[in-house]
Amino acid sequence: MNEVDALCMFNEAQQALNQLEAKVRGITEKRDSYKLPSEQHERESKSLRAELEVAQKKHPDLAEQVRIFEVSDDELGSVTNDWNPQVQQKIDQVAQLRVEMDVVKAKTNKWRGRMDRRASEKEAARVQLTSAEVQLRAAKEKVEPQSRKVGELQSRLNLAASERKTMLKELEMAKSVAAVVKTNADESGPI
Repeated sequence: MNEVDALCMFNEAQQALNQLEAKVRGITEKRDSYKLPSEQHERESKSLRAELEVAQKKHPDLAEQVRIFEVSDDELGSVTNDWNPQVQQKIDQVAQLRVEMDVVKAKTNKWRGRMDRRASEKEAARVQLTSAEVQLRAAKEKVEPQSRKVGELQSRLNLAASERKTMLKELEMAKSVAAVVKTNADESGPI
């Protein structure tokens, strides 16, 4: 591999590294933007649970009038002992709060899923970045000896060029001296 190939490989590795860094920044920004709504939905869910508990404690007499046969996270089934509009209103309110709580739970789960997916993407990008860094280090290690060798050859070439210039000057001087000697010899005639 020559120096040009090594430099090309180095530039490609650097570009890949820059792209991965940009992708990691983008993923991190998206994760942070999803985090806030998820936390807000969690707070809303807790607030609705607290309201439900307060309503149950505030009206214990109504709670005694109502027999709840089945209560689950998915559905609320209830029957009252006698017809009472206040009791029915409270049951409806509890049912409405449960529906709202289920909606908040669904949104929270959706946001958690997105956050998990972003975390996975971030980890994959981090692995790619590490791989690119390793490749870059390997390329640098390959290029370094070649760069030294090129530097040595450049120094030798510069020295040879300098010696050639010196020899050319000496040759010119020798030609000049020879021309002068020949001119003198031609003027003095045959001996």
